[in-house]
Amino acid sequence: MKKLGLYALLVFLFFLCVYPFIFLGHSFSFENGQFDFAIYKRAFTNPMTIRSFINTMVVCGSTVFISTLISLPLAWLLTRTNLAFKGFWRTVFCLPYAIPPFIGAIAWIYLANPSNGLLRPILPWINVYSRPGLILVMSAFFYTFVLINLLSALEKIDPSLEEAARISGANSWQVFFKVTLPLVMPSLISGMLLAFLSAIANFGIAALIGNAAGISMLTTQIFIFQKMASYTGLKLSGILSLGLLLIAAIVFYLDHVISKRFRFSLVTGKVARPSLIELNKSKFPVQVILSLLAIIIFVLPIGAILIAALSKLQGDRSLSNFGFQNFHTIFFKTDETYRAVWNSVLLAISAAFACSLIGYGLSQAGKKLSLPVNKVKEAFVAIPYAVPGTVLALSLILTTLSLRLPLYNTLGIILLAYVAKFLNFSYRIINDGVTQVDQTLIDAAQVAGANSWQIFTKIWIPILRPFLIASFFLVFMPAFSELTMSVLLTGPGNETIGTLIFQLQEYGDASGGGAAVLAFCVLVLIIVLNGTLKIATKGKYGL
Repeated sequence: MKKLGLYALLVFLFFLCVYPFIFLGHSFSFENGQFDFAIYKRAFTNPMTIRSFINTMVVCGSTVFISTLISLPLAWLLTRTNLAFKGFWRTVFCLPYAIPPFIGAIAWIYLANPSNGLLRPILPWINVYSRPGLILVMSAFFYTFVLINLLSALEKIDPSLEEAARISGANSWQVFFKVTLPLVMPSLISGMLLAFLSAIANFGIAALIGNAAGISMLTTQIFIFQKMASYTGLKLSGILSLGLLLIAAIVFYLDHVISKRFRFSLVTGKVARPSLIELNKSKFPVQVILSLLAIIIFVLPIGAILIAALSKLQGDRSLSNFGFQNFHTIFFKTDETYRAVWNSVLLAISAAFACSLIGYGLSQAGKKLSLPVNKVKEAFVAIPYAVPGTVLALSLILTTLSLRLPLYNTLGIILLAYVAKFLNFSYRIINDGVTQVDQTLIDAAQVAGANSWQIFTKIWIPILRPFLIASFFLVFMPAFSELTMSVLLTGPGNETIGTLIFQLQEYGDASGGGAAVLAFCVLVLIIVLNGTLKIATKGKYGL
């Protein structure tokens, strides 16, 4: 009976995480039982598609390059030097990972738009509505994928390998380039691939900055085709989605190959602390540089959003222009606000609980399934996470319509998308906890007469509490303000906080203050939740 339940869970996983993409490919590739070459030709020879593809490759490639330039020295400073306040700097530079990129785009619009940007009086040449502006805003968020990968790899390296090089006469630069960098190169490349995948899948920055700059990206082109509300537009958006899916599959495969073939054994036994390089006279200049970088990446955007939220008229810097009028308008005169907040809270909590429950079930199933089946299970979980959100949303729309499920334009389909997308977070975290529990503990409880419910409540829950808390928060945070999938899935009355901010910024808020108010509230919530998560898990999870 238990075995039947496990395979039922795998079937559910298949229909949630794999079948929608198979259906997407089949439904758009065939017409009346015949492969439809014409629609592929029309999609990929369309000048807008070609321009979007070129823009996407150039912008995302440049984003990865700049992200690497930022992350390499940062990771080295945080792990291999006697830099002061390392914990503080680590949190500051990793926290953008948890901030929705579209909120960062809104912040930089307030800072660097060519008409009334806050930085215009100081830097009159600055213009966020440009290709360099788009690249820099993307880099300010997606460098975190490279940085977090590098930090993890550098912390696992056996310091004796670097010490041996120093004893042989190598200086710090030689140790880094000839020993450290080759060892972490697989993790560096993996982080670069993840940053590239996240950049090509991003919708918020591409829509808010790219569209205004006349730079179309693949995700925004999919959105435009899908919103044409015609069969041809839907097919064109589907074909472009398949193209994005192919790119994601290639990136995911490259990451798998690199992880499997080129991953070195970084930990070789008893590991001592690495010998830290003394910065000496460089301490003060390094702190100044890090402070400037933190101001650009973190402080300025948050400050810009707060100023915009308090400004009655954007661009007016007189004291009389500041007040809480925008807060009053959003929270007391805008009907959509409470509906969007309620929908987002409901969806985020439901997704966090569902992902944690399914993640726990999958982790327990791993003990009873064969190795090949376990690999299939992990592949199922990883696919939606690796696939761009626009592709996942469109796949779910088509699948639910074809199966005649009453989910279209409801919160139900948004919840399915969130669970599919963020399940990978929960599974990885909870599986980490489950694998640490020795089976003899469970066997002893069973011998003592404990039933399954008692084992779950008396053993698993206490042991897994920090992992479950981490799972809940790490799903709740991105789900609460998600935009890329939600913008395609929301219908009338089903606004989420992410789509409401996007709509206020793009269409419905002449002063711009309403979007800033909600964006600032989301930022405060994320910072508070991240701090709570770090405290609850004693620093094991959180940024």
